[in-house]
Amino acid sequence: MRKSLTSVLAVGALMVWAGAAQASTAVYPSPELAQIVKTGKYMGPDSCLECHEDEHKAWHASRHTVKATKGPAFGKEFEKNIYDWVRRDWDKLDTYMIVDTKDAKTNYMAARKVPMAEIDYVVGQVYKQRYMKYYDGGPLEVYEATTADGGISWKIDKSKTFQFAGNKDRAGYNFLYLEMNPKDGQFNKNNYGEWRSWQERCIACHVTGFDRTAWDQAKADFKAGKRGDLRELFVADLRVSCESCHGPGEAHVKQKSKKNNILNPAKITDVEARKMVCEQCHTRAQVSTHSSLAQDLRGYRPMDKYEDFAVYTRPAWGKGNRQVSIDGKGRRDHQQDMDMRLSTTIQGPHSTHAAMACFDCHDQHGVGGPGRKNATLKAATPRESCVKCHGAQSDAVLKVMNGRTGWEPSSFGKWGTGYGRQGNKQHIFNIEQHGRSFGINVDQYQWALKKGGDAKKEADWEAIWPWEKERFDKQGRMTAVGATPWQ
Repeated sequence: MRKSLTSVLAVGALMVWAGAAQASTAVYPSPELAQIVKTGKYMGPDSCLECHEDEHKAWHASRHTVKATKGPAFGKEFEKNIYDWVRRDWDKLDTYMIVDTKDAKTNYMAARKVPMAEIDYVVGQVYKQRYMKYYDGGPLEVYEATTADGGISWKIDKSKTFQFAGNKDRAGYNFLYLEMNPKDGQFNKNNYGEWRSWQERCIACHVTGFDRTAWDQAKADFKAGKRGDLRELFVADLRVSCESCHGPGEAHVKQKSKKNNILNPAKITDVEARKMVCEQCHTRAQVSTHSSLAQDLRGYRPMDKYEDFAVYTRPAWGKGNRQVSIDGKGRRDHQQDMDMRLSTTIQGPHSTHAAMACFDCHDQHGVGGPGRKNATLKAATPRESCVKCHGAQSDAVLKVMNGRTGWEPSSFGKWGTGYGRQGNKQHIFNIEQHGRSFGINVDQYQWALKKGGDAKKEADWEAIWPWEKERFDKQGRMTAVGATPWQ
């Protein structure tokens, strides 16, 4: 019923990328290289500098190096990692550390404000940033902060304090109540409510080579009194660096002349593995399969499978939720992968967008670096990036690529719209004839029946992503495609 503008493109244009990718039938990487990626040791980005000076220089000035940075607790020189205006106004802000959770609507906040000099790590630089201080799990005087909208916004009650007995499970680098923006005076007035530590929850996408096994053991030892603290990060590098995408460099550093002992993501022949090089972080997981507290793909290495490390955030076909619109468009940060994967359903598994990975359009080495005509794209403008395949249709496509254009906004409790993310964030490349970005049609919704569920009851059907259907089928779960399988 809905006709995509891209569907009228010439077949030759659609196959530009796919034809190039299929020029070689050899499977890449080889079994030997795949084993190196799986078991090799991380060496850090400085080990790449000697032979890859240009790439290292571009990366060194890129946004991938500032996903996490040291704070003033490591030295006054690191104060610069906090936004200028936030440093100026620090003493006026609610710089309280989130300690733990009381229940789904209540968090405990340390009643003592955190001085800027005690900030250990800063997460983010470009769009927003948050701050962390080490917490040892001990007793504290606390306030309570409450939410009335499922954790979207929080408010501290400073009228009274409570004695918190402490909880070693929460020891680690804990977040402050603040979420700040680079523009002077601008911040998230809803505040922040993540009560888990950085190591527990989301560290893997801000660094290179987080060792989840070492962290789990350290936490167990700390709780058992066999370890003094949990300050160690267990990472190969604090930045998102070369080995996040190319895999561990141990073998390549030892034998630099060999080219078949380090992964080249662009050559990966398995489409899903190729996509995952970037999507390991540009995603929104429901939960890690290795920790009930985490929402990252901790332990992931290139060529691994997503489902072995995390469960995707769930769609809510026809109803929508905070994460996903009624038609599958992502609504929050880090959801490019679900958007892109829907291309297979929308345009078919052999379409150009279904086969592409992020780095086919974006500059993975120098993203956000100085002197660029476009912050992230290889081309100078979005139009130049699209025109190679879309030709004269490019302007029409770009005009309505904003996932919010033409849709009623969503809000807490009112999720039932097609409202998605703004233009440069939304990555569903499907434009319906009414001039709006669109996900999948109602006859393409996909479901899996809960184990032991009643196929005639709506509550027993779980909304799943189209690419998950095969896995559920193999598990023996009943699956269905369509608007209302319970009918």
